[in-house]
Amino acid sequence: MRALIPPFPEGSEADSLQEWRIRIDLIDRLVLALLNERAVCANRIGRLKKQQGMPVYVPSREDEVLRNVMESNRGPLPDASVKHLFERIIDEIRALERRYVQGEQGEG
Repeated sequence: MRALIPPFPEGSEADSLQEWRIRIDLIDRLVLALLNERAVCANRIGRLKKQQGMPVYVPSREDEVLRNVMESNRGPLPDASVKHLFERIIDEIRALERRYVQGEQGEG
């Protein structure tokens, strides 16, 4: 996968703490935008699950997501860390999806 943020220019002296912190701040904003996009997708999936009478929690799908991200991991994060991070993301998104689906039921 290609980097979303270009590397520092060849030969540049990107050794200042401030430069690296600015870069991390940018990465954090990108991660947040992607997490929110994931939440939008999950809410739409929740709507489809509701229409099809499916439960919000589908363990086999969560296992598949974890397998996918761990197979895609090229480091430096260890697989255990990737698994932990994505378990947390999945938990939070599932809770949001559940609230969204329950809120929709109240609107009907």
